[in-house]
Amino acid sequence: MQKSRIVGVLICLGTILAGAAFIAGIVLQRDLVVWAITVPVIIGFLVVLALGFWIGWTMAVTEIEAPPEVTKESASEPKA
Repeated sequence: MQKSRIVGVLICLGTILAGAAFIAGIVLQRDLVVWAITVPVIIGFLVVLALGFWIGWTMAVTEIEAPPEVTKESASEPKA
């Protein structure tokens, strides 16, 4: 597995864990007065996490092609 794919999977897992921890912390809070401030913050934070997850997903599923091999013959040929 390529290094960028591993990093992509780790980013995806990290965003899922951060979102779960954030939501768990909010749910465990019992003060209902603060919900007017909390809901927009939750939405914004989850949007940022979704963007992070998307970046990680893109890194994990993108196939990287190997660069073409350069031989002595192809390196010495003049380019038109």
